[in-house]
Amino acid sequence: MTALAPGSRSPSLENLRLLSDRRSAALLGPDAEVSWWCRPRFDSPPICWSLLDPRGGAARWLEATHAGSDGEPAGPTARTRLRIGFACRVEVWDGLVPTDGGGSDLVRLVRALDDDVDVWHSLKLGGFSEPWATWVDGTATFEQLGSVTVRGGTSTFGADGTALTQLRVTRDRWSALVIGDPATTPPDVDALVRQLEECEAARIHTAPRKVSRTHAERIRHSLSVLVACTDRGTGAVIASPTTSLPEVIGGDRQFDYRYSWLRDSSVAITAASLVGNDDLADEYVRFLIELGPERILETPIRAVDGSTVPTEREVPDIEGWSASRPIRVGNDASTQLQYDVLGFVLDAIATVHQGPRRAHRRAHRELWAIAVRLADRAAEAGEPSNGIWEIRAQQDFVSGDIGRWLALDRALRLGHRLSAVRARGRWRRARNEARDRVLGAIQPDGSLPQVYGSSGADASALLLVAFDLLSPRDPRAARLVDATIAALGAGPLLHRYPPDGRDGFAPGEAPFVPASWWAVTALAKLGHPDAQHRADELCHMLPGLQPEEFDPGRREALGNVPLVWSHAECTRALFELDRHRGALRGLRRRWSRPS
Repeated sequence: MTALAPGSRSPSLENLRLLSDRRSAALLGPDAEVSWWCRPRFDSPPICWSLLDPRGGAARWLEATHAGSDGEPAGPTARTRLRIGFACRVEVWDGLVPTDGGGSDLVRLVRALDDDVDVWHSLKLGGFSEPWATWVDGTATFEQLGSVTVRGGTSTFGADGTALTQLRVTRDRWSALVIGDPATTPPDVDALVRQLEECEAARIHTAPRKVSRTHAERIRHSLSVLVACTDRGTGAVIASPTTSLPEVIGGDRQFDYRYSWLRDSSVAITAASLVGNDDLADEYVRFLIELGPERILETPIRAVDGSTVPTEREVPDIEGWSASRPIRVGNDASTQLQYDVLGFVLDAIATVHQGPRRAHRRAHRELWAIAVRLADRAAEAGEPSNGIWEIRAQQDFVSGDIGRWLALDRALRLGHRLSAVRARGRWRRARNEARDRVLGAIQPDGSLPQVYGSSGADASALLLVAFDLLSPRDPRAARLVDATIAALGAGPLLHRYPPDGRDGFAPGEAPFVPASWWAVTALAKLGHPDAQHRADELCHMLPGLQPEEFDPGRREALGNVPLVWSHAECTRALFELDRHRGALRGLRRRWSRPS
């Protein structure tokens, strides 16, 4: 196959849908091609990966074009209407189903919508970090991926590792193709239909308990992504189910996000609590308790089973999405010092403790032990860190002190509720020292630099208002928000910092979606009417699976998709809009922001 020319575009990321059984995850294109699938775990090597290279492993229906879908961006199932050839339409009902052995089956049910028709399905597995599949009696065995069987229909197997399956589909009955754990019996179609019906019914139990008056459908979709990216066994929340989707086309900003960032996961706790989904928040609390304070302090990232994230390495001979290389697995951010992690984890613990049904005293005690240890670490004198953006060279980042302040402030709030500790005075002094240092760095124009003693805006400045380091009534808060948006804004979107490559990677990255939602949160707290306008524009512009970055000029999603952090900050921002509706109607404050 001919390689992509530099700068050419792979299929867009905006129309992808996420399948998840909360053990593994797959991405489907509009034509129901499975272009990404990691099994048996979120962070396993991909078994399908045509998303990163058109020559990669994939499960696709031949001669199929998109004719419609159920409109759900994420969940255990997905329904797609396809046109086969020129005349015939079929409905495909896909689902990821956990198996008793700890694996996952990809169930593909198909039925005719018009006349009975023969359909052909192509399956090509392996090739990413292992050899291409060699099929023996319908089963391929891999060293890392285990054994995979294709069942249903009539299959032939090519020398190139492709399994080609023919199914006769009718209007009155589903036909089934099952790809997954080995089994000796043919698939029971009726049982598979019941399984997928049960999976779809489970959506009701993970729907938001609290309904927002602002973009409720967007919040429901965001929660479905948070659920889909939470490991059912450990409670760990992965940052994204993908690796190496580029932040800059043709650049070197490709990273592996299939791990649990304690920061992103903590924001997900807050989001789940806001929508009343306490069960989901409880799952991640369990993950934190199992880790314990010392392991939390060791690294800002964990694998889904709590183990150490693999050292970053490059995978050769893969084209990359739109010819963007290198392709990376593992992540060296696991060795970094990130003070913001302490703050976000403690903010999540504080949120959990304030919830209405936190009656488990053991969990409270163990969370308090974590809070004390993290606050003690935050109270130590600040030192150069890698900052919230994981810059690989340590510097004196202002975001480090924002994280320290947040950790100590939330620990002090918890301490008043849970326990009197001798460290409280030391925490208060360290919190005030961090706050004074941050506020002392505010520039005459109201902006806050990324690094002490430097210039250049940073979107993390918005956290001062989002987390109440600066009161909305403080005149510095409005100037700070205005200056940050003016310096980094791109329509309703926001860059995380000037995209000039000063961070050591290729310049030109697109606006960062979580930071764009921070702007909505900060403006809502200030009572600024632009908060609602920005939220409306973002909801209109961003796809159902919100990416890491979004190019407003090309209307193109970039970076790993979906990004849990984007969805969690979206949920927080939309709920802040609900909380401050009076101010947003202009009842409390007059504004005269320059255009």
